Amino acid sequence: MKLKSIFCSVFISCFLVNIGGTSAQVNEQAYFKIDTDIAAPGYQGKTSPCGIGANKNVGFAVYVKKFDQLRGFSVDFTWDGTKATFSDVYSGTEIVDDDIYINGQYITMAAEENILGSVTGILVADEEGHYTEDFAKLGGDAAASDEYGLIYFFVLKTGDSFLTTDRLVVTANITLGNDSGVEKILGKRKFYVNS
Repeated sequence: MKLKSIFCSVFISCFLVNIGGTSAQVNEQAYFKIDTDIAAPGYQGKTSPCGIGANKNVGFAVYVKKFDQLRGFSVDFTWDGTKATFSDVYSGTEIVDDDIYINGQYITMAAEENILGSVTGILVADEEGHYTEDFAKLGGDAAASDEYGLIYFFVLKTGDSFLTTDRLVVTANITLGNDSGVEKILGKRKFYVNS
C-alpha cells in the first residue's frame, strides 16, 4: 500500500533495518477496534451514536492491540461525502482534553497520546468522502504491546440537511508497518450513525 512511501520519503536514514530477528516481528496478531466513548481514556467498546442531526460532530478513536513491532501506520476512511465532511479541527493522532459536542453529547475529551508518541504524517487523500494519511515514528524504538493503544481520532461534521432519520456509515481501513517496511493489513471496521 502507500505506507511504504512514508518510509522512503520521510528521512529514511533515521531507520536502521535489523536483519537478524525482525522477520518474526510482523505484527501478525495485531488487530484494531473503534470506540466512540471519547470521555473515557482507552478502548471502551462503544459504537453507533443515534439521534444525530445537522451540523453535529460524530467520530471515534482507533485503537490497535497485540502488535510486536509498530513503526508506522496508515489510516483510510471512506463515507458518503454528501452527508458529512472531515473535521481537521479535532481529527488527528492524539486526543486533546477539550470540551466538545460529539456523538450526541457534550463531553470533555480524555487526553490520550498516540501509542507511538510523536509521529510524522504524509497526507495521501483528502477529498469528499475519503481521507487517507500515512504516519511513522522517526527514530527510537518501535512500539510493542498486548494492550490497546490509540493511533488515530477521526471526526466528521454532519451537513446542513442531515436529519436524525438519515444514516451515515464510515469505513475505517488500517494498515501497520514495522521497521523493515513489512505491512500488516488489519482489515476494516464500520462506524454507524443513526443505525
